[in-house]
Amino acid sequence: MLAEKESPLLSYDNKQILDLPLPKLDKNGGKKAYLFRNTDGAEPIISRYYDHHFQPDDAYKASLPDMTETVDSVEGANVAIQQVGISGFKLPLKFATPRGEALTLEARVTGTVSLQADLKGINMSRIIRTFYSRKEEVFSLDTLAQVVQDYRRDLDSLSARVKVAFSYPMLVSALRSGLEGYQYYSGSYEALVEENGTIRRFVELDFVYSSACPCSAELAEHARDNRGAYAIPHSQRSKARIKVEVAPDTSLHLEDLIQHAREALKTETQVMVKREDEQAFAELNGAYVKFVEDAARLVYEQLIADPRILDFQVACSHQESLHSHDAVSVIARGVPGGFRADFNDFSTLLC
Repeated sequence: MLAEKESPLLSYDNKQILDLPLPKLDKNGGKKAYLFRNTDGAEPIISRYYDHHFQPDDAYKASLPDMTETVDSVEGANVAIQQVGISGFKLPLKFATPRGEALTLEARVTGTVSLQADLKGINMSRIIRTFYSRKEEVFSLDTLAQVVQDYRRDLDSLSARVKVAFSYPMLVSALRSGLEGYQYYSGSYEALVEENGTIRRFVELDFVYSSACPCSAELAEHARDNRGAYAIPHSQRSKARIKVEVAPDTSLHLEDLIQHAREALKTETQVMVKREDEQAFAELNGAYVKFVEDAARLVYEQLIADPRILDFQVACSHQESLHSHDAVSVIARGVPGGFRADFNDFSTLLC
């Protein structure tokens, strides 16, 4: 390094500071600043420096403080916490398709465990390390069930929950033109292990469809029939959020849930459209007009017939073009101790 007198610059961490006299501004009574030189020229009380070359050895790492080993450090009420962990952690994961392929998708992970009283906190990074240790594996709902058991064991917790959300692409054909395009489905796999060791598995899907109002269709036809007036029934983009619990010793893929939604609702929004497809979609909506109540019951009818599905909840939102508010419905299977029709966060169903 050059001697100070040979260089007009001094290195201060990774900054360059002019080695010039500071301008004499108003005196500050000899006060010092903690992080920066002040107008009197006084050096900061705290010296900031990052050592890029320092490498901790095992002994140094073993000496680092660990808050999980402290006692009498709990703030607030010394009670158990049912869920604590991370949300929004992202990484690319390979997901299995029913055809044996592997799709690499951006996954958004939420992982939580229970925390007993007297314990300060958990090691938040362990869920990340658990996933990175399996990043080359092809994920399925069963893989996630294994992950949640590892997570619970690694953090020595009574219960644990892991949810992986992703956007799943499927190539979909147009109604009549033969064109194809990718439809993306917001879905998630979730697994939890309860205090008694029971493992539960869930699949969730957001399915977007069109809903033409039966009442509006009847009124439009009445206007044409009685007065020769041309009227268009109102319809709207709609969404169903379907969450199912998968029965033990069975397997259910997100594509299975997508197929159930297609069979139930019929009027999935389209990707690639030519004029003949747009006409077909108008006819399709005419053939399958539905209220929001109809939508919930139609999905119920599909899910109740699948023996792989132990329990389910369906929330539908029709984002009205007639009204300034939405029409909503919620239905659940009604298994004792299972899902209830208590969904109320309808703002998350906006398309």
